[in-house]
Amino acid sequence: MTDKRALHPTETMLEEFATGNLSTGKCVAIAAHVELCAECRQRTSEIEAQATLAWLAETGSDSTESSSDYASLVDSIVAQPQFSDADEFAEQDAASPVREIHMHERSITLPSVLARIASDGLVWKKLAGGINQASVMLDDETQCEFLYMKPGSQVPVHKHQGNEITLVLDGSFSDAMGNYGPSDFVVRTPSHTHQPASDEGCLCFAVLDSPLTFTKGLARLFNPVNRYRFKRATSQRV
Repeated sequence: MTDKRALHPTETMLEEFATGNLSTGKCVAIAAHVELCAECRQRTSEIEAQATLAWLAETGSDSTESSSDYASLVDSIVAQPQFSDADEFAEQDAASPVREIHMHERSITLPSVLARIASDGLVWKKLAGGINQASVMLDDETQCEFLYMKPGSQVPVHKHQGNEITLVLDGSFSDAMGNYGPSDFVVRTPSHTHQPASDEGCLCFAVLDSPLTFTKGLARLFNPVNRYRFKRATSQRV
């Protein structure tokens, strides 16, 4: 079983997210996880507060009185859990026509940032092995997609030239390194080779910063297609 800590963004990723130093695709994946995870939501608020205080100190706004007052204000903001008020959810629902994805008799509620993306329309394509994919164009650095794995499906064994982020939205999948369920934030690097499989079915949002490479069997014939898909995804942002 994978260490539970590995199912959240790293501290560095949360810091880069809070300070806006990540690609749009990666920011969207982390924002969706933060909405689902109280622990990461709290930590992100703390990082943002610390960055604000550091900026105030650098700009000279560091008098004892002003720093103390502002620190108290920051503490009160951090203490407020985000997305906890029903009215906020209602406002998000009104702003996003699509709040759910319906996949094979399952209705799956999306985090608000993904709901806004889905509201632009998703075009699903059937891939081999019971996998369905809907690509979205978010930036010119990453390949972003919703992935639905039918019950009993699996992805061919593959590795990555760079990093892959997978946020589980519904259901579960597993590989040799662990089992993953809703809100889990799974990161794979060039050091990993894996074969995701799902017994019950699984909806995920995935972000890749490089093409994946199939490593076994006839699936290797699709590696040129994977490279082409990545190039296309990162050069046709809409």
